Amino acid sequence: MKKILVLLACAAALSGCAPKSNIVQPDSTEGTVAGEPDFDVKDDVEIDWQQASTDAEDMFEDTDEYPYSVDFHFLLEPEKKEIMLVWVVKDDFPSSELAEYADTLIKGFNDMIATQDFSIERSSDTSYGGLWKRYGLSFGIAPESTQDDESTWLISASYPAGTEFVLPSAGEIQKAMDRAESGESAEETASAESTDAAGETQGASEAAAQ
Repeated sequence: MKKILVLLACAAALSGCAPKSNIVQPDSTEGTVAGEPDFDVKDDVEIDWQQASTDAEDMFEDTDEYPYSVDFHFLLEPEKKEIMLVWVVKDDFPSSELAEYADTLIKGFNDMIATQDFSIERSSDTSYGGLWKRYGLSFGIAPESTQDDESTWLISASYPAGTEFVLPSAGEIQKAMDRAESGESAEETASAESTDAAGETQGASEAAAQ
């Protein structure tokens, strides 16, 4: 399976501010119950990245849930606030699963971190989550046999923190796969479509003249 190079235009960076604390003071006439969970949003939560790495491996390497999964790699550059996620999959990974796996990788990691820091927005149908407003993201889905050769990765992309991005749909991925397998570039496809359209227009004009 040939690599799909994802080139998405980056929108203007958004502010990565976390929500302010919303701590409710208990009634002075009532005692605090020992062991009561604290669901208040705090700004100064320190994320346990080692635990996050372990949890992510457990999540993405679960072959019952993700039968094509082989391995997962997480890299963090704390000073640059950049995160890299690489999901290694079987060589027979079908292109029809690529959009779902990529979506799951980015949203799933965000939501897992959000369980540690409640101020991080969870993912939704229209959002990949609040973690990517604070941290830059690089990700890839790589075939097992060539995982060390990034040029063979099935999909990869990088986004600075705060960038609004949208991953390609399953249909867009399939079109790119078809072009890659046929050796035809996007420009060649557009040129062919333009030529066909011009031919149809000329044929219609000649028919009208008769």
